[in-house]
Amino acid sequence: MNHAKIAAEALRFRMRTLQHSLVDPERFDIEAAATIAVTCGDPLIDSAMRRLGTAWQRAGLDPQDIGEPWHEADAMHLLATCGSTVIDALDDIVRGVSSQAVFT
Repeated sequence: MNHAKIAAEALRFRMRTLQHSLVDPERFDIEAAATIAVTCGDPLIDSAMRRLGTAWQRAGLDPQDIGEPWHEADAMHLLATCGSTVIDALDDIVRGVSSQAVFT
């Protein structure tokens, strides 16, 4: 499993769920942010990635699909099955990225 790909797809999904995102998708490099997230050694992000993987399995989704673009039906099933656990994990990844990133 490529953890950076999983984090990237999680970040893409979370950004789509925000109606009034403060992040300009044209200027935000999701792959770089995901790499930062998984390589920075932040225990909060590590825990979030484990919680996200566990939720994915509990929802009965194909493990190979977690690192690919999330299909809307899979994402909605994931949220319906594991709701706040998933949102909390996604937010922890975002929080970890924003605490590690350098904005210019």
